[in-house]
Amino acid sequence: MPIPNNHKGKYFFHFTHLENLDSIIKHGLLSTNKKNQSGITHIDIATKGIQERRSTMDVSCGPKGKVHDYVPFYFTSINPMLLSVVNSKNKDQQFFIFLAVSIDHIDNADTVFTDASANTDPPPNFYDSPNDLDKLDWNIIDKRAWKYSYEERHKKMAEVLIHEKVPIEKIEYIIVWNDSIKKAVLTVFKQNNTKPPEISIATFKNKFYFYFTKFFLGRKNKSLITGPCFLKLHCFNIIKEIQEKREKEQSGNYLFSNIDDALQKINSNFCILKELNDIYKLQTSNEAHKDCVSDHTLKVVEELKSGTDYPNFEDKDKKILELSAYLHDIGKGPKTKWEGGIQKAYPDHPADAIPMLERILVEDFETISDYEIRKICLLVTYHDLVADIIEKKRDIQQIVDVADNEKELDMLIALNIADVSAINSTWKSKVETELPAFKSKVLKEISNKK
Repeated sequence: MPIPNNHKGKYFFHFTHLENLDSIIKHGLLSTNKKNQSGITHIDIATKGIQERRSTMDVSCGPKGKVHDYVPFYFTSINPMLLSVVNSKNKDQQFFIFLAVSIDHIDNADTVFTDASANTDPPPNFYDSPNDLDKLDWNIIDKRAWKYSYEERHKKMAEVLIHEKVPIEKIEYIIVWNDSIKKAVLTVFKQNNTKPPEISIATFKNKFYFYFTKFFLGRKNKSLITGPCFLKLHCFNIIKEIQEKREKEQSGNYLFSNIDDALQKINSNFCILKELNDIYKLQTSNEAHKDCVSDHTLKVVEELKSGTDYPNFEDKDKKILELSAYLHDIGKGPKTKWEGGIQKAYPDHPADAIPMLERILVEDFETISDYEIRKICLLVTYHDLVADIIEKKRDIQQIVDVADNEKELDMLIALNIADVSAINSTWKSKVETELPAFKSKVLKEISNKK
């Protein structure tokens, strides 16, 4: 049965990690059950509870079977599932690629589609006739907004399900983040002696948009969230750059002679530092924060210094921790960043702080050691990591990758706990309950990497 005229020219999309592409070229896109039977593993972004529902959900038409007998695609290009993955801070968005297939494929006997995501309870409706395409909510599917009600979110993620396997030859287009990823994709095809489909960068046919960026800040080519690979790269590159610039540059007009001097002056005048002045009385619409950014910062400093583990640190590390506490949220500024001067919830503020740290540590300090530079950059960049791992399922490997020893781990924990304490005491209690097991596991992994 032909595709109705009002749906001709549409596509559906499957997104996957770049590292899975080699396997996809060799074996095709396989259903979960087929991959399991063949012993093929991919970088997986699936949520365990959702996958359990999909594994038992019956497909009521077409080849029937279970949802896991099918390769999933989505009609929407702006996928709430990808947004959830990006916000988890566990994967770098830049490495995700989209595989596009024409809607004409729906007329094949191996293909069914749904009017909502195939993980709901009760299940969505399943269809195998192109005439039923009008039963989907296309206004929501095609909408470019990011936020939806629960029901709208699932309608937006209406799926196309192709039974068992989609050979690479059936993929008509691949959409990638940028030219660098395009080159990487072409390299994988060349290594497999396979002709690639047409590759499009960022958008597709001038109307499909795929990636979540900081367009609202005028940075449309920057990922909404800096994932773990790029965050680590930026952090450690900036440490090296600060150290190298300090060897070459001597301005002779420093704001602070050293960290001691900086703490004395900041304690007397919060706004003495440009980046602190930029967050002074910065209001926030973030529901997790009741205080303006500067008031929250002062509470974090207070919580840090009154923490039970704070007396155990050496004096030099206490000073590094205190300065890092002052600097931990500078990435939320400046006020001019935000419409109306009110900061929205912004999980990527640690990444935005990195270039600010370069300016501060190069231009404002007459004397600062490489040891101090590394610790400050590490603490500010990862001040949210411990609590995110314990409470939000951020990958524990991220802290193993950046903390070199128990001291650095303890310093990261101290600043994280102070930040959490200044936000919510209940949240602090939850995190502290998990800390012993967390620390033991991380230290074991750190010792294994040496």
